[in-house]
Amino acid sequence: MSAGRPRGPRRSRGPAPGDAPAKAPDGTGAPARRPPGARDLALTALERVDGGAYANLALPALLRRSTLNPSERAATTDLVYGSLRMRAALDHALAPLSRQPLERLEPLVLRGLRLGAYELLFGGTAAHAAVAETVGAVAKAGHRGQAGYVNAVLRRLAAAPPAWPDPQRDPVGWATTRGSHPAWIVEEALARLGPAEMLALVEADNVRPEVNLRATPGRTTGAELLAELAEAGAAVRPSPLSPDCVVLERGDPARLAAIGEGRAVVQDAASALVAPAVGAAPGDLVADLAAGPGGKAGHLAALGARVLAVEIAAGRARLVAQTADRLGLTGRLHTVVADGRRPPLRPGAADAVLVDAPCTNLGSLRRRPEARWRHGPDDLPGLVELQLELLEAAVAAVRPGGTVLYSVCTWTRAETHEVVARLLQGRADLRLEEVRQLWPHRDGADGMFLARLFKVR
Repeated sequence: MSAGRPRGPRRSRGPAPGDAPAKAPDGTGAPARRPPGARDLALTALERVDGGAYANLALPALLRRSTLNPSERAATTDLVYGSLRMRAALDHALAPLSRQPLERLEPLVLRGLRLGAYELLFGGTAAHAAVAETVGAVAKAGHRGQAGYVNAVLRRLAAAPPAWPDPQRDPVGWATTRGSHPAWIVEEALARLGPAEMLALVEADNVRPEVNLRATPGRTTGAELLAELAEAGAAVRPSPLSPDCVVLERGDPARLAAIGEGRAVVQDAASALVAPAVGAAPGDLVADLAAGPGGKAGHLAALGARVLAVEIAAGRARLVAQTADRLGLTGRLHTVVADGRRPPLRPGAADAVLVDAPCTNLGSLRRRPEARWRHGPDDLPGLVELQLELLEAAVAAVRPGGTVLYSVCTWTRAETHEVVARLLQGRADLRLEEVRQLWPHRDGADGMFLARLFKVR
């Protein structure tokens, strides 16, 4: 036997004797293929996320090309986000039931096991349906041997669900298993919040997020948007965090006229606080040094600023340009592909600078569940250095009397308060004006950190 990675169950060599292939409706004998169902699309989306895509970009693209009805689309979304969100809990439940270590299984087998386990443990699906439908999707995507292995393990799980640690006696054990958070995140939260609030944060991260719609300034207001949607029969309520936002309790935001016409955008209420916090006046030149995908740059331009959106990734820069076009802001929002650490600006040319920096994204785990598995403590030093370099570039680009707004969608002390402290160390040309940390369990929104700095004249 070779020393390579075990490949799991043996590949089937074809139909068993006596199996008759299904015929196409035209009678040609060609196998009839059903359009992809919810679990088929979920497996495809999870494969793309495993390859580095983000679920919030990969899944909508698949759903747009599908023939699923609204309830099936909602089910697919729950399967994808739920199995990503609860991955550690699912692996904890599956590991004792698999003959091979989970990390050595074929990728399709592992994705199928997690998908089926999510339905069994958290999805509310009847056991026989969860197993049969998941096994059918794996068979369709792979081969009989893979489907058979998934069937065997899921049947064991249905017969013997796991026992979870007690959250009061073992909060860390519960948070890293049933709470489905990596140990390093749990330890960070425990150090910052203590056991009770750490558990509350973990629970908040695992709640399906509500959809927030932010009114486009100059086109409508939060109050007008709320009245319009309520009159149209949408289930909405005002956001308690941002006056520009409303909460859409159910329904597809893409079907709303306000979204299609650019009078509103989908944006978390915490993110909607960033552009106003910059404090730019109409006509001010604002540089956004990490602008993709463009939500905050578009908000700044809609508030009246002239925005130079700097984005190093060409694909994300295209998204910024598309935002400007969709919202009718091409005259005020200009996009350039460049490194925000070396922006194409003369020193002191900008009235204000936004640094919405790359980070661990721990504040957005409700909406980006895969983020919890993509970063580890070893990533922090590199991210912190990048954040500091972007801030140094921002300070150089802003004029005396201007502002720098630093925001990250995370709550690690290293990326928030400590970054600001390091920036300010030994500098007499900067003054810290405001610091705010939002938390999912306290504010019902993303865990956004904001710090506004004033460049002394």
